[in-house]
Amino acid sequence: MPFILQEVKDEKDFDEILPVLYAAFGEPYNSLRKWFIPVHTTVEAAIESSKMRHIKSWKQHSGIHWIKATDTDSGKVVGAVEWEIRQDVSPSHEPLKPFNAYWHIEGSEEKAFAEKLLTNLKGFMKERMIRPHIELEQLVVHPDYRNRGIGRLLTNWGIEKSDELKLEICIESVPFAVPIYEKYGFGNMEGLNPDMAISNPSEKWKEYAADDLRVFLLWRPVGHDYRAGEDKLA
Repeated sequence: MPFILQEVKDEKDFDEILPVLYAAFGEPYNSLRKWFIPVHTTVEAAIESSKMRHIKSWKQHSGIHWIKATDTDSGKVVGAVEWEIRQDVSPSHEPLKPFNAYWHIEGSEEKAFAEKLLTNLKGFMKERMIRPHIELEQLVVHPDYRNRGIGRLLTNWGIEKSDELKLEICIESVPFAVPIYEKYGFGNMEGLNPDMAISNPSEKWKEYAADDLRVFLLWRPVGHDYRAGEDKLA
């Protein structure tokens, strides 16, 4: 069953990509999904809202490249990846702008938690990725199409692009995906367990914070796979 990669050029492609993204983030369980694609009413509404945000971001940032994987037998989109090329990197000492998780309900505890979590995640990468680079923002393969080499194809697009542009690559990965990216030539450089502590947290906040919110910085140097003991991020 052959698969082909194509760069997204039409916003209509997101009609197929977003349901794959939602399904992939649910199996295995990804604790970050509810913070990026919250379900306020129905799953369908959540996917539609997320789709519009992704389209807006894609149109506004020329460095963002979405690549889709299509099953040539069925014509279905079965996987996708978002790469962002960052040629201009702001100094790490510059303060991080406050995040507005506007896709959550205004004034809700969920929104406050999402904003604190995003500040942790973005700040972690900003402090460490201080040179021009390419970042793998998200990679998904539909659960029905796993273990067929699609993830490798989608990752290779970014690796080839980074070699072409002579840039390093980074990934902020959830725990279960770390061994996969290590197999693809990335080094596991450092982990983050987000600090979600606040004064007098509610039981709901404690429940949110008890989830596994850890992420890991995966890194590939310019031009070759990571070599333990030789390659240094700093």
